[in-house]
Amino acid sequence: MKKNSLILSLLLLCTGNANAANFAVISQPPTILSLVVFIVGIGCLLGSVKILSLLRGGLLFKSWQIFLTAFIVLVISQAANLVNDFEILLLPTFVVPALLLLTIGLFLVGVFETKKTLE
Repeated sequence: MKKNSLILSLLLLCTGNANAANFAVISQPPTILSLVVFIVGIGCLLGSVKILSLLRGGLLFKSWQIFLTAFIVLVISQAANLVNDFEILLLPTFVVPALLLLTIGLFLVGVFETKKTLE
């Protein structure tokens, strides 16, 4: 235990410039909304994994794979938005809207695939 603490202390001492995140941003409504969408997206991701495991080899399997991919992209886009808001990593301005556009497209394809299967 002492060895792990010593190694961690040495690693902390060896780090040069550490940039602190801007945690005052969390009080702004867009950031709180992004955090809520991120948490709900993780819940939907876990729910779609559960549904996908129940549908293994069924007719709706392909459409739920598309929904799962859409939820993965949604969670990634919200994580990128939060990282950008907290100024941990500055991303180009087109990244988050492009990921959200991809998410909407994947949801649309999933709905059409489900409709095609159920007709």
